[in-house]
Amino acid sequence: MDHNGINRVLNKGNLLKKIFKNIFKKDEFQESKKTEKPILNECIGCGLCANVCPTKAIKIFKFRNVICSHCGACVEACPNNAILFNRFTIDKDKCIKCGYCALVCTIPIIKNEIPIPKTPIITKECNNCELCISKCPKKAIYIKYNDINEKYTISIDSKKCENCLVCVDFCPMHAIVSPSDYVKSCIIKVDIDSCIFCKECERICPIKK
Repeated sequence: MDHNGINRVLNKGNLLKKIFKNIFKKDEFQESKKTEKPILNECIGCGLCANVCPTKAIKIFKFRNVICSHCGACVEACPNNAILFNRFTIDKDKCIKCGYCALVCTIPIIKNEIPIPKTPIITKECNNCELCISKCPKKAIYIKYNDINEKYTISIDSKKCENCLVCVDFCPMHAIVSPSDYVKSCIIKVDIDSCIFCKECERICPIKK
């Protein structure tokens, strides 16, 4: 047997040893951690968490710059003069990421002005499996033909729905969100499946919620 053949045999032997070792030491394994759904009630939409997230799992609503009311509070609060009057942009070289500007920013008030939907919202993650239809106690969920894209989609009848949220809890794709969670997602959205549990967002959050 040549040298490469011997190495292959040794590698297989080591692999088998590891397999048997793990079989007889199951108690050493711990259940892998899963990211919990974040509580966004106090989120001020500062965007610091989105900047540090290594997997880009956090997204801030895209109309921040458009909604800015030019009140100037952030300029006054910045300890390092990093915020410019030119559309209130930030000088990255001066910014120390202290979060003071976010604490005084009036943009999060917009969250309270977003109309709350009457029913849970079905997101683009829905794969039309129809499992939610049978689970709805009020038979408020049905298949609807969409004339725009010429496809059948899941819809919720606002006249029948009582917001019991059974569909939200049951959906295997997490594609149905409650009215309150929908409003929060308009400000910030977290992709739980992309999260690697690094907790960088928690460390930098000025609110620590």
